[in-house]
Amino acid sequence: MNSWILTCPNCQQPLSTEDNKRWQCAHGHSFDRAKQGYLNLLAVQHKRSRQPGDSAEMVAARQRLLDSGLYRPIAEQLNAALQHRSDIQQLADIGCGEGYYTAGMAAHLSSAQLYGIDISKDAVRAAAKRSQQVCWLVASGAKLPLETGQLDVITCLFTRLMPEQFAQALKQNGEVITLSTGEQHLLELRQRLYKDVCPSGFDPQRLMASYFDVLEHVPIRYTTCVPQARLQDLIMMTPHYWRTTDEARQAVIDGGDLEVQIDVNLHRFRRLAQSEPTHEA
Repeated sequence: MNSWILTCPNCQQPLSTEDNKRWQCAHGHSFDRAKQGYLNLLAVQHKRSRQPGDSAEMVAARQRLLDSGLYRPIAEQLNAALQHRSDIQQLADIGCGEGYYTAGMAAHLSSAQLYGIDISKDAVRAAAKRSQQVCWLVASGAKLPLETGQLDVITCLFTRLMPEQFAQALKQNGEVITLSTGEQHLLELRQRLYKDVCPSGFDPQRLMASYFDVLEHVPIRYTTCVPQARLQDLIMMTPHYWRTTDEARQAVIDGGDLEVQIDVNLHRFRRLAQSEPTHEA
């Protein structure tokens, strides 16, 4: 078994286990592993709602869409990016969702300990079915229940970047791998949903610059056809589901199969030497 680096969400003391079923810290806080195979380390004070994160319906839609192979080239490029390092012992996928990418990475990193972390219990419950090699956690990415300065790699895929928290969690030579959407991503879908399509101004390099150097930028570009039966799932796994009307979404689905551009940017970042972690009291 690999070394665990879990910490208590209540007091930040290390968690240990003798049977991989119950985890406990020195202050007596204990956490039982759910029968589905995950740990819930989301403290009540870190919840913004009763059931934070993606709903079961959204998780199921994402699972169906990803399992269809639409984003397989992205997963393959992500796994290739991990091959730049042969010393990965501890990796955390923050915002892992239903575990599609996490489980794929685990299959390529058989000697590493992976942590799949998401604030959605429904997402982590689904993810736990994908791989027993991963330590699946319901937790906040902003308050990681992991020991400071112990991660070799963090992956943050299509979700919020938190450079300062990442720098604190990583070893001195640690890396962050991100996936983010480019200006042309799903352009044809957006053109059907909106009258005016605005280009994306998101720049992960600028956001990460205070704590990380850029090691690599890999554009991932291809065109694919989304079958009509999967269009609802595609819309549900994007922010467009919340930004558009029922009528607009139904019009897209009624239009039949849709050929779309996939435009994704993969970045590898290395932690700056001067970005020393700040230990919390």
